[in-house]
Amino acid sequence: MLYDKNQMTHLVETLRQYHRDLVAVAGDGTSPVDTSSDLGQAVEKLKQAWSDPNSGAENGALEHVISAKSEWDSAYANKCLTTLDAVATAVENALQNALAADAKVGASFS
Repeated sequence: MLYDKNQMTHLVETLRQYHRDLVAVAGDGTSPVDTSSDLGQAVEKLKQAWSDPNSGAENGALEHVISAKSEWDSAYANKCLTTLDAVATAVENALQNALAADAKVGASFS
């Protein structure tokens, strides 16, 4: 069978890196405001900017931003991150299956 183990391994590593990069920028989509991500930090900055420093009362617009971000997080985590992870896992499994099949064929000629 013609396949390139190095390219498939590189593809899996690249897909996993894309997943890590997306999580670093936008979080993993599981928490309303993930302050470890760039997007979460931006929401926190909006919260600080749109809150009354004396009373702590939040501007009504912030509720809409957090609501929109929550909807986006759900779709992002369910579709983007899950799909990216599934594709990486499928490629990884295909590589393992191909290697196992090659080993069995090779063993039958021994």
